[in-house]
Amino acid sequence: MSKELWHPDINITDDFAKAIIEKQFSVLAPIKIKCIGEGWDNKVFLVNDQFIFRFPHREIAALLIERENAVLEHLQDRVNLKIPNPIYIGKPDDNYPYHFHGYQIINGKSGCHANLLATIRNKSITKLAEFLKRLHSITEAEARSIGARDQVFDRTDAERAVIALAERAEKINARNIALINLSVFNEEMETVSAINLPKTKILVHGDLYCRHLMFDQGELVGIIDWGDVGINNAAVDLGVVFSFYPTHCHQDFFDIYGGLDSETYAYARFLGLYSAITVMLYGHDIEDPQLVQEAKESILRINSKLLEQSS
Repeated sequence: MSKELWHPDINITDDFAKAIIEKQFSVLAPIKIKCIGEGWDNKVFLVNDQFIFRFPHREIAALLIERENAVLEHLQDRVNLKIPNPIYIGKPDDNYPYHFHGYQIINGKSGCHANLLATIRNKSITKLAEFLKRLHSITEAEARSIGARDQVFDRTDAERAVIALAERAEKINARNIALINLSVFNEEMETVSAINLPKTKILVHGDLYCRHLMFDQGELVGIIDWGDVGINNAAVDLGVVFSFYPTHCHQDFFDIYGGLDSETYAYARFLGLYSAITVMLYGHDIEDPQLVQEAKESILRINSKLLEQSS
């Protein structure tokens, strides 16, 4: 397989992470450590059964985690769900070239691994609506004042997003992960170029999808992985409404969040599809069948004709 965007530049082992943490934060020694996850940008470790440490394993992620650290401290009292609160800010040294951080664990499981009943999933949309209403109330000017910057990866660049998504759809079909109806897919993509998003920008999480929604005992309790936090159009975060929740729940969301103009609504729906197709390919690559299944269900929520029955 050719190297995908999410493949790491640095291999960070448990022993390697342990040595760095003990060197910089001796108060935590002797350290008990276990890798519990790996994303596009970071490798994640559970330390002493109490703290989450995230280490960038790609160069671009180092810049992102510095921005994340700057912004998160200003959001702790602004939102209704738990978010990471970095209390250990690691610095580059001779052994590791990037900043990293550690925070108190947010207990729970991600939306794709929590085995949620439909009724529980649907009920959680109101908490998400309140969360995004509060987050998106932070204007561009205020966001810049607390250290946020324009997103490094701009998902409102429709032309670039469509090209990337077409390549991923072809890979999904070629690898028999699913069978995407390319005729229906192309119809979806044709509508994207006609969307003219409003220029208003606010603070966004930037990478909101099933893996970053944390559920504990059936309740949505937290939002994790803020590496893409930045300034952009609200549609960037609203894609999760379309990918994670069935259509009949959407009005419950917008009753709390507020209404959307038709252009933002249409682009948010597209980004839900963008996320689902990308996550399907990613989930297959990292051998996570639950993530792949969640992605399939997301695609069907958005357009039931996109996947052939044989998939």
